[in-house]
Amino acid sequence: MKKITLTLKSLIFLALVLFGTLAFAQSTASYNITFTSDWENEIIDPIKGNSTIAIPGNAHWSNLVGTTHNSNYTMVEMGTLASTGIKDVAELGNNDALMTEVNTQITNENADQWLQQSFSPFAAISSATLSNVVVNSDYPLLSLVAMIAPSPDWMIAINSINLRDGNTWKNEIILQLFPYDAGTDSGTTYTAANQVTVPNFEPISVLINEGPFNAKPIGTMTISLNQVLSIDEHNANQALLYPNPSNGIITINTSSANSLKQAFVYDVLGKEVARIENKNSKNQINYNLTSLNKGIYLVRMVLQDGSQSTKKLVIN
Repeated sequence: MKKITLTLKSLIFLALVLFGTLAFAQSTASYNITFTSDWENEIIDPIKGNSTIAIPGNAHWSNLVGTTHNSNYTMVEMGTLASTGIKDVAELGNNDALMTEVNTQITNENADQWLQQSFSPFAAISSATLSNVVVNSDYPLLSLVAMIAPSPDWMIAINSINLRDGNTWKNEIILQLFPYDAGTDSGTTYTAANQVTVPNFEPISVLINEGPFNAKPIGTMTISLNQVLSIDEHNANQALLYPNPSNGIITINTSSANSLKQAFVYDVLGKEVARIENKNSKNQINYNLTSLNKGIYLVRMVLQDGSQSTKKLVIN
């Protein structure tokens, strides 16, 4: 009977905590961003194949590059003319001019960072992952581009994808991507000789049932929230605990106006197994819980003003 009482007590304790957690606005978050290609001849792959002609033997992708930015900057957009930077990526797989453009926007406080990741393997069917990209709520828009190579001026791109949903971060965004024509070269096959578009460049357009492509996507972009890293200062009664799950090393983050006073760690039976004191009233502290066994714990965090919150912590 005693065993049953303990089990019920632990379940009630855990349930009260889990259902009492409230969502709140954050200011910084970490994302993993992966593009996985499906670039294949439709005869070889009747289900996903998107090319109406044979894929070149040296088919590959240039680096996946871009930036996080605000609404004052547009890196790439269908229906507009490609910048020199976008032209060089789409035609040559060269990122230098685009990186210069982005760095100018960073200086002008319209962009936050330059992003770049290579594909692996060197092949038509490949992928690239930008891991742990830290995004600030002042720069919540994501734009990326990569060359479909070889090609005259074809690319994949995403434009100003908003990672925010009101005052919170989006958990996951999945996008099917189609080939784009940068409008700077008039070649119609993968290995066509250079044919500069004259008399003027044309707007960026999507290649659906155009050129060597049918109406199927060429790949999928998956943007996944990894963890929330910091809170807005106006959320003075909130505390963040991460990473979660954890290997035992945790960070607790609060607003500078209302820092952590102390935290209590409980096992699922409600027994206190660790206590954290924030003697210097820092708004971010790290703590080592590696001495605890793997499993589920509850962390009750008490702030300087007496407000409290409890979160589930998984140690693996």
